[in-house]
Amino acid sequence: MNNKKLLDLLNKQYNFEIESAYIYKAMSLWAAKENWSGVANFFHQQALEEMFHASKLENYLLDIGYCVKLTKISEPKAEYSSLLEVFKDAFDHEKQVTANFVEIMKEAKEVPDYKTEIQAQWFLTEQVEEEATFDDLIATLERISDSPAGLFQFDAELAQRKFSPEA
Repeated sequence: MNNKKLLDLLNKQYNFEIESAYIYKAMSLWAAKENWSGVANFFHQQALEEMFHASKLENYLLDIGYCVKLTKISEPKAEYSSLLEVFKDAFDHEKQVTANFVEIMKEAKEVPDYKTEIQAQWFLTEQVEEEATFDDLIATLERISDSPAGLFQFDAELAQRKFSPEA
């Protein structure tokens, strides 16, 4: 493939996936500091998943002969006022990831580059799940509000999450 715009979009998204892991790790550290061990686990697992996504993009770029370029990553937000704020920020971030892959898909269709379309489709399918997960978690947090029992249960459930990369 020699479409510079598409290659640049893929490389940009590769770096954005690494930045996503960095953001989720910061969220995990905030939650740990606030004694939300389940939430800390959830975001730690989310960070691992984002690094898997970056690796998937990296492998694709290398397989098509592209020299992957690392870019600067900004310091992530480290303080939040509530669990709800953290999950809303994560949801907004996932919406940006989706928008990025939509842009990649549009460019791949225009070129056309069917191999990149297939890669982008995998990520877009993944984004449906990601956005639904955060939407559900936000709805749950809004329902339980400040209920100590509800928050305890919410945290306990998130402690169960384990990321397992596909085979």
